[in-house]
Amino acid sequence: MPVDVADLLERYRRDGDSLALSRALSAIESRPTQTLEFGPRSSDRPVHRIGVTGPAGSGKSTLIGRLIAAYRRTGRRVAVLAIDPSSPLSGGSVLGDRVRMDGALDDDVFVRSLATRRAPGAIAVAAGSMLRAFESTGRFDIVLVETAGAGQADVGVAALVDTVLLVTVPALGDAVQAIKAGVLEIADIVVVNMADRPGVTDSARQMRAMLDRRVRVLTTIATGGQGVEELREELDRTWSSLQANGDLRRRRRTQERHQVQLTASAWLGECVADLAVDRPLPEAVGVLLEEAARRWRT
Repeated sequence: MPVDVADLLERYRRDGDSLALSRALSAIESRPTQTLEFGPRSSDRPVHRIGVTGPAGSGKSTLIGRLIAAYRRTGRRVAVLAIDPSSPLSGGSVLGDRVRMDGALDDDVFVRSLATRRAPGAIAVAAGSMLRAFESTGRFDIVLVETAGAGQADVGVAALVDTVLLVTVPALGDAVQAIKAGVLEIADIVVVNMADRPGVTDSARQMRAMLDRRVRVLTTIATGGQGVEELREELDRTWSSLQANGDLRRRRRTQERHQVQLTASAWLGECVADLAVDRPLPEAVGVLLEEAARRWRT
């Protein structure tokens, strides 16, 4: 029997039933190209979607744990969507870095891992729908989206979130690598983490020289919590500015268009995968068009 996503989300809105939310997200992940009803929104207040990206080993998960604690101290409720690489065997999530966030978890924090499943751009097709589901519950103030630092995912996350936080570390040539990946072009805030290491001053100065002056460069020591409160305050200022100057509406429209394109691409891929591989190309294209029309009608 198909899972009723709207009913499960309503149970979470009404009762805070985390199991119902988990089941709803699993249904979304298993049917990423289907149109799903999320039910009525209990609040028109938007949720701040923050993408946290950067190279592996830069301390993203530890920093997220500290950010969760900082937000909880202000009374805000937080969801985390950790986008991990897929296992080549099972297709499931490989990393599951929530263990580094455990110290910050309580009943008003919800963490979910999501495998990319070799999606285009290394961002899972279901990610956008999951963010909509979190927002539709009216029970979260912040959603943190963590990438695995897998190149394309670093850039792709910008199409999902309102604010992109790039995490790097001193003296490892990360600035050059970030430029290669195009991450600096989409960063709203840059954090040089592990600021107790040598070279932090030079790394921060190099970042500031390469970035637009409007992009803040901060330093943190996530393991000890230094600089995290200042980062939380900067994220809050960025969020207030987005809402006040109209940029949030523009970004949300861009997110919606990207989700349509990503879903359509995945849906077309499903159609192609269903075709018999031994068909001549003209016949295969004709069958594909017929299948696309059938799925559209249903």
